[in-house]
Amino acid sequence: MIGSAKQEIDKFGANVIRLARINLGSSKKIDGKNRVTNFTGNLSKSLNYKVVQNRTAGGQFQSGFDIEFLSKYDYASFIEQGVRGSKASPINTAKSPFQFKGDNIKAGVLSNWIAKKPIRIRDVAGKFKKVKDLKKARKQMEFLIGRSIAQKGISARNYLSESVEATIKSNGGDVSLAVAQDFIKEKLKTFRV
Repeated sequence: MIGSAKQEIDKFGANVIRLARINLGSSKKIDGKNRVTNFTGNLSKSLNYKVVQNRTAGGQFQSGFDIEFLSKYDYASFIEQGVRGSKASPINTAKSPFQFKGDNIKAGVLSNWIAKKPIRIRDVAGKFKKVKDLKKARKQMEFLIGRSIAQKGISARNYLSESVEATIKSNGGDVSLAVAQDFIKEKLKTFRV
């Protein structure tokens, strides 16, 4: 049974977030390589939505609802839309409002990721190298990886927009029908015979 417009929009939002979490956790081909974006799981756990009733400029309630998708992490937008690099950019970031300005990212940003990620250093011949000073090696990796990210950019993951599109295909009709039913109910209240 189809509920009110607010109930259907609420179901829509919940489904979008569920699919976005799946998209973040699944492997996706980005720039020719299979990548999993959700390394720590923090981004997917932080995803949420809010259904807000429309208001007039004066603050009075108006008919209709908006849905806002939220995350407590600022980088959620970077992962969704991508970031253009300072020297080159991935193709799918052409419309991104974000761009790196310098040739390297802020020091310390990648340190936790590098410490948790099982990255091994190779020598010039491509063989794994034994590291004597792990702290120094991690600092060098942070510099090199940070420089590459800043210069080349970050490809867009589109985890949320793909989820919205999939949910529109599966639940969009229910939302439209609920909005139409609410509209008809509202008009019937004001209609007098």
